[in-house]
Amino acid sequence: MALTTTAAAACFTKCYQLPLMFFRSICYFFALLIFAGCSDTNGLADVESSDQHPFYARHPKDPKTGKYLENELGYPGNQPTNSTTGEVDPEPIRDWKYVDQLNRPFGTEDLKGKVYVAEFFFTSCPTICPKVKGQMLRLEEEFTDSPDFRMVSFTIDPKRDTPKKMKLYAEQLGTKDMDRWRYIYGDRFEISELDADYLSIAEENANAPGGFDHSGYIILVDREGFVRSYASGTNPEEVDFLMKDVKLLLDEK
Repeated sequence: MALTTTAAAACFTKCYQLPLMFFRSICYFFALLIFAGCSDTNGLADVESSDQHPFYARHPKDPKTGKYLENELGYPGNQPTNSTTGEVDPEPIRDWKYVDQLNRPFGTEDLKGKVYVAEFFFTSCPTICPKVKGQMLRLEEEFTDSPDFRMVSFTIDPKRDTPKKMKLYAEQLGTKDMDRWRYIYGDRFEISELDADYLSIAEENANAPGGFDHSGYIILVDREGFVRSYASGTNPEEVDFLMKDVKLLLDEK
């Protein structure tokens, strides 16, 4: 089953007219479809039969060759489109401000002018979080000498994940720089809605391992606050390609 970016955006728009519970269920379903593989209508089938890795289906296409532009980033996910031109009309991440693992105020204002990656987790996660954190550690190590690179991890379980607990978690994980990598503590309901801006899924679910469903995506955001790429944090090969995208943004003037 396939969804175009435009169709996905339309579906998300209609969702806002539905009751909250039904809205979250519908959006959860369509988000899974969007991220299941950037389907053949976005050219994934073409990539798989060419010399380009499927990861590049998240990049814009060259209209002349039909190839994905490996050295150019677009705006992936359910971005709105201009009603007149039909072109993608991306929107930045909404403003937010919470506190970090050292109980310091921190938000989008502090990230302006920086390239950063974001992910959603909880410290007691028994499944994918340790794998994702392993890839986040790779990113921290890879860009340790890049002053404009930042990392953000939102807890989806603030009832248990206090700043103090996240500080201990960060130390045990081996986080090297508490200024570069912020673990964010905020309102549970606000962060549950913020995940959609980051094209992620973070839903409370009593039947899921640890009590939460979450996508495990690592999302790349540019200096102006726009999502530009993403990778599955459980797939090291995808993170290899995400590192290339990070470098593209860091090198942009």
